[in-house]
Amino acid sequence: MNILCEEQFRCSICLDVFTEPVSTPCGHNYCKTCITGYWASKNPTQCPLCQKKFRKRPQLQVNTEFRDMVEHFNKMRVTGEYDILAKPGEVPCDICCGLKLKAQKTCLVCLTSFCQHHLEPHQRVTTLKKHQLIDPVSNLQDRVCQKHDKMFELFCQEDQMCVCFMCLKDDHATHKAVPLEHASRQRKAELVNLTSEIKAMENTKSCSIEMIKHSIEQGKEESEKQIAEIAEVFNALVVSLQKRAAELNELVQEKQKAAERQAKDYVTQLEQEVSELRRKRSEMEQLLQTEDHLHLLQSYHSLSSPAHTGDQIDPSSHSTPPFRLDISEISQQTCIGMVKKAVGQMEKILSNEMEMLIHEVRLSDGCEATAQLYAAEKPMTDEFIREVWNPPRDKLLMIQQCDAVDVTLDPYAANSKLTVSEDGKQVRYHKGRLFFPTLFRKRFEYNPFVLGKDGFSSGRFYYEVQISGSTCCVLGVVKETVNRQVFGCPLPENGCWTFTKITSQFQEEYLGHFMEPSLELSQGPQTVGVFVDYEKGEVSFYDVDTRTLIYSYTGCAFSETTTPLQSFLYSMTGLFGSRPKLYPILGIYGDDDMLEITPVRCNTCV
Repeated sequence: MNILCEEQFRCSICLDVFTEPVSTPCGHNYCKTCITGYWASKNPTQCPLCQKKFRKRPQLQVNTEFRDMVEHFNKMRVTGEYDILAKPGEVPCDICCGLKLKAQKTCLVCLTSFCQHHLEPHQRVTTLKKHQLIDPVSNLQDRVCQKHDKMFELFCQEDQMCVCFMCLKDDHATHKAVPLEHASRQRKAELVNLTSEIKAMENTKSCSIEMIKHSIEQGKEESEKQIAEIAEVFNALVVSLQKRAAELNELVQEKQKAAERQAKDYVTQLEQEVSELRRKRSEMEQLLQTEDHLHLLQSYHSLSSPAHTGDQIDPSSHSTPPFRLDISEISQQTCIGMVKKAVGQMEKILSNEMEMLIHEVRLSDGCEATAQLYAAEKPMTDEFIREVWNPPRDKLLMIQQCDAVDVTLDPYAANSKLTVSEDGKQVRYHKGRLFFPTLFRKRFEYNPFVLGKDGFSSGRFYYEVQISGSTCCVLGVVKETVNRQVFGCPLPENGCWTFTKITSQFQEEYLGHFMEPSLELSQGPQTVGVFVDYEKGEVSFYDVDTRTLIYSYTGCAFSETTTPLQSFLYSMTGLFGSRPKLYPILGIYGDDDMLEITPVRCNTCV
């Protein structure tokens, strides 16, 4: 018999217990007012539950039998606190017939659950009072030994399982068993200890969380403080430079004023001399007009006397005056040139120092350089800046110290005309083909090139190659995606960034980009350093002996764009991505030429 529950007496429209329940032709029950109102607002007429449509609105009659059941249900709902129908998931009374009330207790002796009314004999009869009552449970079958049909009253400590008294005579005859209550107390004690341990772990981890959060806050405050102090240091540097610039401007202005004073004095002198010349010229013109020969001869001697005219009697002496204003302009141009040269040197020094400082900060956990600067706690003065200003170190030294990698050549990626030494550090060219087998299309087919074993897809790396033993060679980096069977000219468009040496009968030529003119170098490099900054997209070549930059590629497109489908496949496989690796590449064209990967030795740098 199905157990009726409260949900079966609720209208699906108002969700309350039925009032005047009526049935539709399809067999569903509703409150009369609810279904009437529903049909009044809907067209066509249909059942709210099964959506069955009716040609015309049915004549509804109250279901008297169902109404009586609802009324009986309502009466049972209000009979008392314990007279409640069992809901789904609750333990029903095993004695109730028809509608099942909610059980209040379960008897472990009777193996039955009782509602409040049917529990009354256990509270009244003396023999039933001795039965053990517990809160209602639905899994009574789990409390009974399936073999002996007896309640579990003991716990076997050897097999760690609940047993009945009959089990002690059969399977557990030699085992030690204790009452369930005793075993339960032991388990509770263990749970108490375990709970205490878990609570201690919670407290420890909570303290760790608080410490980490506090450390983050402290780190944030310290970072903000360091940023402010860094700004203060640089502001002090800017103020010092501005002060020096002001002194230089003042010096230039003083020199200009001195030149102006000298020019004014010279102009005054020239004006006086011009006035004197005009006077003499006027006297000479008057003398030319006289008809008195005696007066002309007597006056001529005084007008043409050197004592009065000095060196001005020679007109040719006035074509180039002894003072020229453009001398000041030449001095200014010289000063500007000196300033530009000095500022350029300072900029280079600052750039090198900042590069090294940023690299050190990136590798360290704290700002050690900043701590050294503030160790003395000296004020931000010009003397302080001069004291902490270290002697400049070139950029190549920083690269050699921080970015050098060990490059080993891959013999399986070498062209058949090249042979790689056992240690992977040397490669030689042979005129005749060596006929090595081509493995997995890894070898260069038409160009005498060889790759390094390891590639790089991030960061910076640097290696050095000795090229003195070759007449025609290529070195640099290449993308891993380059087609090695049809690879042509080593150009950036083909995924290759190289430096090339070409020796002819007349001279040696050095090329960066193949589409640009030859590089004009004061001397041919013996060892070339190759530096790559993947993030900035830069490839640079250095003369290791002279410590000078030979050639640089900037704005290099190392990364490749991919379609969304390719990106998804790459992320699923984990084998490829949008950042291809760059491999060191060496190439030789001359008979019996050799290139060698040399170890980076920065301790000899000066």
